[in-house]
Amino acid sequence: MLPGHHVDHVQRIRWKGKQDLQLIPDMATRGYLMLVTADTGQLEDHEECGAIKKAGIHHVRFERHGKGIASTASAIATVVAGVPIIVPLLEGQPQRLVELGVVKCGQTRYKIVDPEREPPTQYWPGRKTVRRRRPPRQTDSS
Repeated sequence: MLPGHHVDHVQRIRWKGKQDLQLIPDMATRGYLMLVTADTGQLEDHEECGAIKKAGIHHVRFERHGKGIASTASAIATVVAGVPIIVPLLEGQPQRLVELGVVKCGQTRYKIVDPEREPPTQYWPGRKTVRRRRPPRQTDSS
């Protein structure tokens, strides 16, 4: 996802379930530079804010939108769309706090058509159009 960068997930490194007040300093100790989280409440907690500031890591947050699979899709889309853009902007910078704009998954993200009523192109099989014949190929008669 990010060439030149090492990306981990708390589950893969067996830190899932670790409380934020232990997770954040451990990240800094192990050399992680950025935390990407859907926990938007971290900045509303005095102790967690202190841990984030002390760790000096970039804190990137986003809100989850929707329910069930739509929420998961929204989270994945938000991270995949946002993180590759902000990483180069944060490189070499002191600690920054970033809020990613949420990508909402909904009806505006797709279009469904009945190809019998709205063929996608003139070449769609069964489309009622006037077929044009190709002109004969011209040969070079030199």
